[in-house]
Amino acid sequence: MKSLFYVLSVVAIGAAGFFGWTAKDNYAQQLDDRNGLITKNTELSKSIKDQEEEKAKEEDARALALDEEAEKKAALESAVSKEKEIRRTLAEYQTQLEEVEADEKKVDEGIVKIQELFPDIQLDEVAAKVQSMEEQEKKLNAEIEDLELFKTKLNEDIAKNGSEIVRVQGKVTESMDNIKGNTFQASITSVDRRWDFVIIGAGEKSGLAPDTKLLVVRGGKLIGKLSIHQLEANRAVADIDPGSVKVGSSLRAGDQVILEKVRSN
Repeated sequence: MKSLFYVLSVVAIGAAGFFGWTAKDNYAQQLDDRNGLITKNTELSKSIKDQEEEKAKEEDARALALDEEAEKKAALESAVSKEKEIRRTLAEYQTQLEEVEADEKKVDEGIVKIQELFPDIQLDEVAAKVQSMEEQEKKLNAEIEDLELFKTKLNEDIAKNGSEIVRVQGKVTESMDNIKGNTFQASITSVDRRWDFVIIGAGEKSGLAPDTKLLVVRGGKLIGKLSIHQLEANRAVADIDPGSVKVGSSLRAGDQVILEKVRSN
């Protein structure tokens, strides 16, 4: 009995030792599993953190890529705009170049024409020649203006004297009627055109009086009127009546002088 109890004790002790050893092994295994889980969890946490950091880097890279894309897009738009501006500028330059070429062609044609007009002068002398011609042109234009003014004045004088011409023509008709019965006759010996007077080769001895009015005729036509200014025995100085001589005509030596009014008998 005692032996059985001893055996059972040994068995119990063995079983206890077996179970204790088994529990120890299980604890060690659990401890190893726990440590493995902790290590795995740590590694997993690190992996997650690494993944998060990688994701953050990727997002930063993506944002940077988007910024670079935006910058490249803006640069491209700027380049396109710059290209358009350059093309416009190039077109303007082309137009200006064509204008310059056209002007150059005109200049060349002008040079050829100048050389044809002035074959005896050098090209560098043309400016002086042109200046001389321009001065001559100004001078001629001034003369033309003076002539136009003179012409205008003459037309004004003609218009002003229109009624006087009609009156004179009436007097001329009257005088021509008197010429036929006029017995006095003398000749002009000289004419002073500066002071508008003549010398007549007859005086008081021929019957002239200080108030005598005279007519000047040539070829049977009346060409002017005279008024006695100074009377001598055999000659007289007579003023030419203003407006009595037709425009374009003039008195001269040898013209005949008769009385304007025939003396009544």
